[in-house]
Amino acid sequence: MDTLTRFELRKIMRRKSFYAGIAILVVVVILMISTLVTAADITGKDGKELKGLAAIPLRKEYDRQLAGPLTVERVADAVERHQKVMRDPKNLNEKGEITNEAYIKYEVKDEQMDRLIRFTFSHVHDYDHYIIDRMTPSAAKAFYQKRMENVNEYLNTENSDGYYSPEDKAFLLKMNERIPVPFQMDYITGWENVFENLQFVFLFTAFVIAICLAPVFAGEYQSGADSIILSSRYGRNKIIAAKLIASFLVSLGLVVFALMTYTLVMLGIYGFTGGSASVQMIKLLAPVPYTVFQTYLWAVFIGGLACLLVGAVTLWLSSRIRSPFPVIIAIVMFLFGPLFFSASKSNRLFNHLMDLLPGNMFDSFEKVTGYEVFHIFGQLIPEYKVMVGFAIIVIALLVPLTYRAFNKHQVI
Repeated sequence: MDTLTRFELRKIMRRKSFYAGIAILVVVVILMISTLVTAADITGKDGKELKGLAAIPLRKEYDRQLAGPLTVERVADAVERHQKVMRDPKNLNEKGEITNEAYIKYEVKDEQMDRLIRFTFSHVHDYDHYIIDRMTPSAAKAFYQKRMENVNEYLNTENSDGYYSPEDKAFLLKMNERIPVPFQMDYITGWENVFENLQFVFLFTAFVIAICLAPVFAGEYQSGADSIILSSRYGRNKIIAAKLIASFLVSLGLVVFALMTYTLVMLGIYGFTGGSASVQMIKLLAPVPYTVFQTYLWAVFIGGLACLLVGAVTLWLSSRIRSPFPVIIAIVMFLFGPLFFSASKSNRLFNHLMDLLPGNMFDSFEKVTGYEVFHIFGQLIPEYKVMVGFAIIVIALLVPLTYRAFNKHQVI
């Protein structure tokens, strides 16, 4: 790293806004984690309800016992265990439902497996909690066939964009057919909670990046330092490059700091196991052949690129506006504005364009595991892959535009 870049890096990191941004990220991470930890609950072996930190070890113990390939034989065995409980009158109350005592003794340890069975054998838009009561072990062996039936039902149901075209349906069905079976089960509560609030971590990280980068060029205009910089020997080339490099280093550092803090603390509390499980353990109809950890990497890659995209837009605005405050206002509108627009049922192009804005890209887990595809030059490409290409291209275009805007600035 050259002297000019180190100097620009120190300028950004010594501002009060940088330290305020770090404080904001720490507070956000603590809030995101604490809300999920306090919401954890499970019925203990003694029948008492466990909440918060006390509930986590028992849930991990039960789900780890179910770890391994989710074969149809294991699904049938789970239904058989449930039916055995249901056949014993001592386990039922006057309404014919399982008593709390029987639930604690037999059912709570199978919750993860039973939940998957209920989701799979219910209609795709009509969850039936009691469907497992009416099932037979032999019927349960159609687990993967039933999941594909649900995929078909979902693709033939009107969604937020209207209906899927025949080409879309064929493409998405092929994606599902390429998913390896049997799925891999494991304790995934920690990773599931990481995904739960990941989009908000990205959102606030991008906001902090905007606060830190808004003065990079606009602050020089406001203070009058632009005349000194642009009249210096390296003012129209090396200093601009140093500002850009330092800005992206700060942006990347903030993304890594927020993600590492959030992920490591969350998994430190819940446990790191479950990364090798199929992502379908979290979202059953996900059409991607990834493990939980691979899905996390994709989600982080997309969300991180969205944050860097916000940084690039901030720098471009900063190079064209003479005060940092209007830059921050514009970025706030850019970040939060799209979140208030509903999806159109008649204009799919509008929906696609809105999805490519950072505010929607932050919800990267849903994008990776979702069913949206883009038609580009006759090719069908999953939305999450288009987002990656779009962010990289726009960043690559904005960097030279920012460089040129400050380079061509006329000092008054």
